[in-house]
Amino acid sequence: MRGIIEKKIEDVMTKNVITVTRDTNLRELRDLFNLYDYNAFPVVENEVIMGVVTKLNFLKIFSFDPDRLIPDLKSIYAQNAGDIMSKRIIAVCSGESIQKAAKKMLDNRVRAVLVTDKEKKKLKGIITRGDIMKYIEVD
Repeated sequence: MRGIIEKKIEDVMTKNVITVTRDTNLRELRDLFNLYDYNAFPVVENEVIMGVVTKLNFLKIFSFDPDRLIPDLKSIYAQNAGDIMSKRIIAVCSGESIQKAAKKMLDNRVRAVLVTDKEKKKLKGIITRGDIMKYIEVD
């Protein structure tokens, strides 16, 4: 347990985060999800976090609607990251403990949380469940 208690988020987070903009199109998103196998990409513009686009956001736009048997592919393909992103930002500050990050993940049922400055506007990194798991000691 000692390892997880002593670590700060800044010690274990990924610092060079791959981000997208609101204008990132669906093809680019699909390619990024396939290339990196990440579950989410922060949507950032002018160094400010606008939201997060996840694989679930992406898949939802292709789901069938009982009222519409044939999807309107033209309107689907015209969408971009800004259209499908979640604007709810779940974040922690880099100097906080990794227990706080783990609690945020559990409370919000997410796989990762953004690491931000104190105003929660500028992206500093991202921390995932896997990052935290590396520091859990089981004796």
